[in-house]
Amino acid sequence: MKRIAALLLACILFCTGFAAAEEEKEPAAVASYDFDLHFHLEADTFPFRERKKMQGYEELLDALEIRGNFSYCPETDCLDIHCELIPVNDPAAAVSFRLFGWVRNWLNFSSPLLGDTAICFRPKEIMKFTSRAWDFFRVRLFPIALLFPNLTTEAFECLVDDWERKISKLENKDVIPGERINRISTYWQADLDNNEVLRDWIQAATKTLADGDPVEYELKSLAQILLNVTDGETLTIQRDGESIRYVNHRGETLYEERSTEQTFEAALTLPDTGTNYKPGFTFLEEKAETDHSLRLNASWDRISEDEELPETFLRVNAEMEHLPYEFPADSEFSGSISVDGTVLPVFSVLVHGETGADGKVSVSLTNPDKAEAGPSLSCTGTVVPVPYDGELSYMIGDIITDFNLFALSDQSLTELVTSVMPALTEKVPDLLYALPTRGVQSLLDTLEDYGLLQTLLQ
Repeated sequence: MKRIAALLLACILFCTGFAAAEEEKEPAAVASYDFDLHFHLEADTFPFRERKKMQGYEELLDALEIRGNFSYCPETDCLDIHCELIPVNDPAAAVSFRLFGWVRNWLNFSSPLLGDTAICFRPKEIMKFTSRAWDFFRVRLFPIALLFPNLTTEAFECLVDDWERKISKLENKDVIPGERINRISTYWQADLDNNEVLRDWIQAATKTLADGDPVEYELKSLAQILLNVTDGETLTIQRDGESIRYVNHRGETLYEERSTEQTFEAALTLPDTGTNYKPGFTFLEEKAETDHSLRLNASWDRISEDEELPETFLRVNAEMEHLPYEFPADSEFSGSISVDGTVLPVFSVLVHGETGADGKVSVSLTNPDKAEAGPSLSCTGTVVPVPYDGELSYMIGDIITDFNLFALSDQSLTELVTSVMPALTEKVPDLLYALPTRGVQSLLDTLEDYGLLQTLLQ
């Protein structure tokens, strides 16, 4: 009987597959680009105490060229990057890398430097990894981790889902009853306490702070802030042509957005949150025929009179003018980014870029306090769109191979080192010999500063 059932199931699957094949579904669109890039760092624009090390990095970047292909499919959320690191003076010593997989689930990393070994990792575990990196080596990776796509949105999407799930079933979606607000707050608090991804994000954000308790407390007070600014009473959504406003029972506007064909504006303007700090932001996008301009001001500033608390957790001001909608295109854009507070490194930078219809790219970052010295970091080269044959998607078996980077134990780490050591011994000396001595020394000094050099030597 089981064999008959299996045969029937096989027939059904075959017929279904045959019918699907006849439909010839269009493959998902893949954005694919070949790139050839050069980076230059200007050591004299850095503080004097860092200049010697930066001079080594300046020579190191000048001696390298990065060439490869970047491909991404939005529909499958799959990525494939092939990259070559080429010493300018000895191209034969080049090493290649490949990063591929599902951006939100599993990524695989391989290189001749690792021999036949491939290392996989789950992006969701990156925040947990940054906490371990701080615990063991005092390496602050959280700001770098934020550059990874989706990590922050995935951490907080549970709060968004709670809101949408509780609002979507309302008959009158322009009036949110107080009992629904209370329920959302309860779900938010449960997620802030128990959701693993969100919990790892909060821990990574506060791990490196001398006193991370105030930041952690405020982040976990989001549920209470919602109750405080609404008093657990009815929240009204007022629509007036191009504008949407969220107004509490006291008539205070908590959030407002306005959208036209040329602009989009949004602002969070909370009253007293009942906590020590108050989040807020404004955003403006201005659209033109071929480009658009963006302005963002985000803050989480102290409203308490307790001067022993940090003045601000975070202030971000960013402006970008004339960003092209499509690439490649003839364009010139510029802007500025400044970050202040305790959660992220404090910095300020001017951005300028030029792109050409032939794929030429030039981007520079300049310290506004030393603008006369020129860009601190620049990137020039070409990024050219190319056709991608076939589909870009992976099965789970394509991703999980050999070692999971974020789940290494003492035993598996020893196995990894034993596995890759022959390839490293063969490939690394040629690469290092092709690089400038001062550049290699700066790299070794950085590894030693964080205690990583001794670990690698062991």
